[in-house]
Amino acid sequence: MKMDLVQNQSLRLAMTKELKQAIGLLQYSTIDLVSYLREITLENPFVELEESHPTIFYHNQRKQQRANKEDGRWIENMPKKGMGLKDHLRNQLVEFRFTENERRAIHILIDAVDSNGYMSEDLSRLSEKFQISIDLLEKQLSVLQSLDPIGVGARSLQECLLLQAKEIEEKPKGSEFVLKEHFHLFATKAWKDLSKKTGLSLNALQQIFDFVQTLNPRPGLQFDEETPNYIIPDLMIEERNGDWIVYYNEDLLPQIKINRDYEPIVQTEKDVKSYVQTKLHQGRWLLKSLEQRKETLVKVMQEIIRFQKDFFYLKNNVLKPLTLKDIADSLNIHESTVSRAVNDKFVQTPFGLYELKYFFTNKVGEEDTSSANVKQVIQQLIDQENKQRPLSDQKIANLLKENYNMNVSRRTVAKYRDQLNIPSSNLRKRYN
Repeated sequence: MKMDLVQNQSLRLAMTKELKQAIGLLQYSTIDLVSYLREITLENPFVELEESHPTIFYHNQRKQQRANKEDGRWIENMPKKGMGLKDHLRNQLVEFRFTENERRAIHILIDAVDSNGYMSEDLSRLSEKFQISIDLLEKQLSVLQSLDPIGVGARSLQECLLLQAKEIEEKPKGSEFVLKEHFHLFATKAWKDLSKKTGLSLNALQQIFDFVQTLNPRPGLQFDEETPNYIIPDLMIEERNGDWIVYYNEDLLPQIKINRDYEPIVQTEKDVKSYVQTKLHQGRWLLKSLEQRKETLVKVMQEIIRFQKDFFYLKNNVLKPLTLKDIADSLNIHESTVSRAVNDKFVQTPFGLYELKYFFTNKVGEEDTSSANVKQVIQQLIDQENKQRPLSDQKIANLLKENYNMNVSRRTVAKYRDQLNIPSSNLRKRYN
């Protein structure tokens, strides 16, 4: 065997630290990006941030004038943290006189209530865990269930609705009986069988159903301890002289500056010089990567507008089939780059705030129809249907083909209906 030394020339993409940083910046959501920039300032003395206030959007001039007047009272506009459910329950205990064991038991039960207001643990398990009699827990559970909000402390949806129904005087006849004895048949709308067993007419069951719809299946959710998160758009678009202009929200991120006060140190010791040069290079590359992120987001949005002309120019809320690959081929970039660009990014339009992912939708069948349009038509058909004779999935598929030239199978209709959180025709039917 002859051994030769051969030299080959090839191109290979090296994943440098700077390239990883550029990819990461594009993928970051706004909140993550701000956090990342603040971390950079802690380790790089050359990078300085000037915090800026997020852009505020006003629907009209009157609101803007009112906001300007309230600027001087900013402390009154600070968000207030709401009282949590468990604190609300404990505050009501001052009206009761408990023994030491009773008070311990009620606090154990309150701690076991979840955010929806339900008893999250079995009483027998609590009894074993805290060495307390189950009879006492049962007794104090009745006290807990008498507190506000009505329905709190329930161990099931059935019990939660029943607790609320008992507190309401004006309700359809038989409401408590149906909820207590025939909840499964009632919830699954097997009303013909339920009517035979109870002697109640279908119209009476419909009235009970309408009453139950007014009850709260999650009474604890009204006590939210979390501060609401507000979405600030990365991009803004507006129409000027028939064209759509895309703006990058410059006020969204803090301004970055390179502190050059340390540059004279470069001429000193070798180790210090190497450190300063590395940090300066990191800061300059960060500025370049942020600018590249801005250009990519703007270009992607411009291409989205070009592909979805009907949505933006005709304002008909109709989306055409569009994939990440379509945008990638148009901009001559990789599909993964487009995916990172639209992930957790939002755009402010004159007709609402949209996530960039909203404009991407799959093609349905051979026609130039998107799944979003099919879902929109399905929603309209169901909204307009006769609730006493609701449309079946097959009937909807037939109407889509006959009236909208959308060739969709019954299974596809059922899938889209589930995605829209619309129940089946049997559960949508009304008996009145």
